[in-house]
Amino acid sequence: MNKNNLNNFVYNVREISSIRELCDGSCENFSGNTAFVFREGDGVREVTYGEVYDNIKAFASYLRSLGLEGKKIAVLGKNCYEWALTYLTVCAGVGIIVPLDKDLSAEDIKYLVKDSETAAIVFAPEQAEKLDGIDDDVIKLSSADMPLYIAEGKKLRDEGDRAYEQHKINPYSLGILIYTSGTTGVSKGVMLSQYNICSNIVHVARRTAVYPYDRTLSVLPLHHTYECMAGFLSFFYSGASIAYNNSLRQLQADFVLFKPTVFVAVPVLLEKLYSMIVKKYAKMKGGKAVLAVQRSLSKLVGKSSSQRKVFATVNASLGGKLNRILCGAAALSPEAYHGYESFGYRVYVGYGLTETSPVCIMHHDGYTSADDIGYPLVGVSVKIVEPNADGVGELAIKGSNVMLGYYKNPEATAQVIRDGWFYTGDLAKRLENGAYKIMGRIKSMIVLENGKKVFPEEIEYYLDSNKYVAESFVFGKEENGVTTVTASIIPDNDAIDEELSKSGDKMTDEERENRIKAIISSAVAGVNAHFAAYKAVKKIIIRKSDFIKTTTHKIKRLEEKNKEEE
Repeated sequence: MNKNNLNNFVYNVREISSIRELCDGSCENFSGNTAFVFREGDGVREVTYGEVYDNIKAFASYLRSLGLEGKKIAVLGKNCYEWALTYLTVCAGVGIIVPLDKDLSAEDIKYLVKDSETAAIVFAPEQAEKLDGIDDDVIKLSSADMPLYIAEGKKLRDEGDRAYEQHKINPYSLGILIYTSGTTGVSKGVMLSQYNICSNIVHVARRTAVYPYDRTLSVLPLHHTYECMAGFLSFFYSGASIAYNNSLRQLQADFVLFKPTVFVAVPVLLEKLYSMIVKKYAKMKGGKAVLAVQRSLSKLVGKSSSQRKVFATVNASLGGKLNRILCGAAALSPEAYHGYESFGYRVYVGYGLTETSPVCIMHHDGYTSADDIGYPLVGVSVKIVEPNADGVGELAIKGSNVMLGYYKNPEATAQVIRDGWFYTGDLAKRLENGAYKIMGRIKSMIVLENGKKVFPEEIEYYLDSNKYVAESFVFGKEENGVTTVTASIIPDNDAIDEELSKSGDKMTDEERENRIKAIISSAVAGVNAHFAAYKAVKKIIIRKSDFIKTTTHKIKRLEEKNKEEE
């Protein structure tokens, strides 16, 4: 290990260039280890790396017996062993994988299957109705019949079939085709090579260690590159185990059952989980005082293991073995970040996009902070394009993790990849310590009449940290040629109710609404105090319904802006 300075913290790890090498290495080196664990019927099933290897080889033989060698094969369904097995088998022994969003409509799925030229689709039974309109020449394989496919494949292998061993892979050609959901535009097919993904796995492993005794609880949708790389392939690479959560309503029960050591999540999920923990304290008699005392003790003991003993009840509710949290997709609120740290969990924040396989910049075992996204991965180059006086400019990335391009869309590819650099569309700045901080999206940036620029995400970061705000969306509302910085806010009803109950007064609905407006207005005024006058929120909308979001819980900014302006 080399850790001479914060940006050179590096572990020595094994090199891989393809999913085939990933499978061969992990399944041979960790054959007796548990690879996957999940609920099955009334019990729990564990699958070892050796069993996975046998299943991969058998499923590859079966798929190739259907004439699918070198073809595109889609996978559609919830996070489960069959999904992971399909991904590994197609990449290591058959052709090109096309992960699809299980929440898409039948019409969208039909379009993507046709656009991607998919030859077969492995689907979860609950998705069957969505496939009715798909062409008959597309082979449809229900994951419920996976035991039959594996049995048939094993029979073929017993008869001498060696389809898996004979399959040739070009790690640098198209291996994974992923359609982005996007927060501001339509879906695009992102073409990744197996080397793109594998180089990212290796570069992340050089920064953040995952051990064979580690376990993660998979919650985020696997069709997204973040969960697929960070919550699946990276653990498989390290010989660790992956447990599956079937429903968020069952999340805490699954923490207790599966006892993960690492949790990969997005801010909205982590913040809700943190809020639930704090609210449980609030409902206890004297709970707030207990929480304050525990936080003070946590600061005194310092070490993570000792902090987890201070918060023994919290630790037990999350399985008793959790020690690390990986957060991506957006900024985590300072309150939640420091809260988890006080519980004894080390929080790592990272930045990336589907187009960069996905991680570019992240915290590592030698550095974490609530104020930034860390340092570029080894092998990844970063630059700030045309920075302004504050050092803010567009973030551009170069490295082996950058995509091949957009599928059948050379024009869109040329717009974002220039001279080998991928232009992310995100605004960032480099801090004095060399770490990076994301300021917002270029497309969501508000440009005022005087030319000054406002970054909505920066304001949302502070708004969402206020206890009376559940979630916020900031945008520029244009009326009569004037742009007004506007905040659409969903109040935190529990915190609001607690505040209103202090007076003991009975209120009419109108009086209650006025009090809520006053509380939210005060919260916004407190946030405005952090910024120059031109950045201040001038208009507030109290929102009662949820924001429109992607499947990774990001607000669809363009759709929301259009809705608010109607």
